[in-house]
Amino acid sequence: MLRRTLWLACIAVIGESQSQNADIVRGEYWIDQDLGNGGNIAFTVVNDPEVNNLQLPINLAGYDPGIHTIGIRTLDADGHWSLTNFSSAVVIPEPAMPPSDLVEIRYFFNEDPYFGNEPVAWTGSAIDVNGLTFNPDLTGAVPGINTLFIRSRTSDGHWGLTNHAAILVIDPDTTIGLIDRVETFVLPGTDPGFGQADQHLVSAPENDLFGYNFDTPIPIDFLLGDTLMIRSQDSEGHWSLTNHVVINGSTDVNELADETGISAFPNPFAETITVQPAEAKPLRVILYDPQGKLVYDKMLTATTTIDLNGMVAGGYTAFFWQDQERIHRTTLIKQ
Repeated sequence: MLRRTLWLACIAVIGESQSQNADIVRGEYWIDQDLGNGGNIAFTVVNDPEVNNLQLPINLAGYDPGIHTIGIRTLDADGHWSLTNFSSAVVIPEPAMPPSDLVEIRYFFNEDPYFGNEPVAWTGSAIDVNGLTFNPDLTGAVPGINTLFIRSRTSDGHWGLTNHAAILVIDPDTTIGLIDRVETFVLPGTDPGFGQADQHLVSAPENDLFGYNFDTPIPIDFLLGDTLMIRSQDSEGHWSLTNHVVINGSTDVNELADETGISAFPNPFAETITVQPAEAKPLRVILYDPQGKLVYDKMLTATTTIDLNGMVAGGYTAFFWQDQERIHRTTLIKQ
């Protein structure tokens, strides 16, 4: 549907008469077709020898969507017409109406029962239900990893996109063991399958490894944008969901400090470099020398001076791992 209201095109117009002494007394404009001097849509102006930056409302109601040409000219008191000035205006379709109120949210596990046949998660009236929580009926789920699908419907009967998330369902009769190993693989690349990725034993198995800092090797060829994929297995053989850690890059240590609060100074350095974690949180620091040899890999809990006396000069690749989902890579220069 096209917009039927008055369209305004603010046109900057300079009308000049052929006589420098005669005032401009009126003007006219046309849209797409010129009907000749005096035969178009008239407008009035204040008598003046020159009209600068005229703000003129142009009514484009009824015109098809697209670009239209507008011609404008003025007439002076001696009957002389100015040159015709040209401009363009664009007519667009009527913008879509705002979405109607949400009236219900439905969900299902794994297999789509089709619109309207799902269990109801919420009913009401709202423009947005961001942050909604509900307790899904797990009847349609199976022990293990399931996919939860969620979609909403508005008061005018329109369905939104179907969102999804992975859900781990544990059978209440299942014994939960201690997490005793972690495995990793890198993207880009392929998932070799559960139990087939790089294996790492957990030194102190627990039911939950939230915040666990493990010594998974961080290879020097980890590039910006690469992703380290991580999952764990407990002593009963149950696998967790697969988590990910993204490799971010900082062009220098100042950028690293601004982004993360982690300080590494000085850079360039001569024999030692000092590293200060952010907010006193544990920070794993990994350093590779210019030949790609691992020369440092430790967990720091306070400001620490790393002694690289006697090491070769050049660019050292440094990884700083403090956030659970982010590893920061930068370069340190030894003079």
